[in-house]
Order: sequence, then structure tokens, then C-alpha cells
Amino acid sequence: MLAGERGDDNVTAAIIFSAILLIAWAILQVAVVLVGRGVALEAARDGVHAARLPPVDTAAAASAAAGYVTRATGSWLNEVAAHAETDGRNVSVTVTGEAVSLVPFAQFPISQTSSGPIEELRP
Repeated sequence: MLAGERGDDNVTAAIIFSAILLIAWAILQVAVVLVGRGVALEAARDGVHAARLPPVDTAAAASAAAGYVTRATGSWLNEVAAHAETDGRNVSVTVTGEAVSLVPFAQFPISQTSSGPIEELRP
């Protein structure tokens, strides 16, 4: 070290590097949550598509939605539950789950719903 140098460059570099890693970690977590929301919405749409033709089978719709999540994400979405219901004219499927957390002790719940009319077959 030359006379007059203090060695603060290493501390500054460590702080900047830590901040960059923290920002990258946050971006990855946001991406995981957004992917989870997209997959849950597409699974709900798949469930609605499976139940729109008569006779409406809400159990098959919920099963189709849960199966889509399993095929699409593997373990990126945990505790997945799908619920389908109908009022006789429309069918609605809700998919809930929890996105994988990169932050210790944090939870990121996801819930997406899709609905559509039941098809009427007329001669």
C-alpha cells in the first residue's frame, strides 16, 4: 500500500457486490412468482375447457387443472389445489398454490380463477 491509501476500496466493492446479489435474488423471486401465477391461470383455463361440454364434470375439471400444474411446473408451485364449481350456466375453476420461496420464511400464495359458459349443444 502506498502512503495515503486507506484500503476502503475493498469494503466499497463488497457492499456493491452484496447489493447486486440482493437485487438479483429479488428479481429471481419475482420471476418465480410471476411464472407461478401464469401457470395457475393457464391451469384454471385448462380446467374450464375440460368442463364446458355437457355433462359438466367439476371433478374432472379440478383434476385437469391440477394435472396441468404438475406437468407444467414440477415443483415450482407447491401445495396446489384446484376447485371447480358450476351454477348451471357457467363453470368456474380456481387454482391455488404457493410459489417456491427463495427468501427464508417468506410465503408467496397464488390464486387464479377462470370461468366460462357451458356449451349448449342444439340440433
